[in-house]
Amino acid sequence: MGSMMSASSRKPEGMGWRVAVSIVAFFGSVIAVILWLFFYAGSFNAYQNIAVAVVIFLAFIAVMGATWASWGMKQGAWWSDRANT
Repeated sequence: MGSMMSASSRKPEGMGWRVAVSIVAFFGSVIAVILWLFFYAGSFNAYQNIAVAVVIFLAFIAVMGATWASWGMKQGAWWSDRANT
């Protein structure tokens, strides 16, 4: 049965590690914000605490962009090739 599988029904290459990184980065960001708010935020004012939360969010977005950019470019090329045929 394995040899009879079509190319479209196979798992896309490289998806497993991207999904794993996405999950770990999301929960890591949530844990970082919670740890910051409970243990370190008391000695800083509200604007500094907001800045730390924004930096954690931007770091999460950077990890997601770096993780998924190559997949997005590969998919864009595939759709472009498909449209040309």
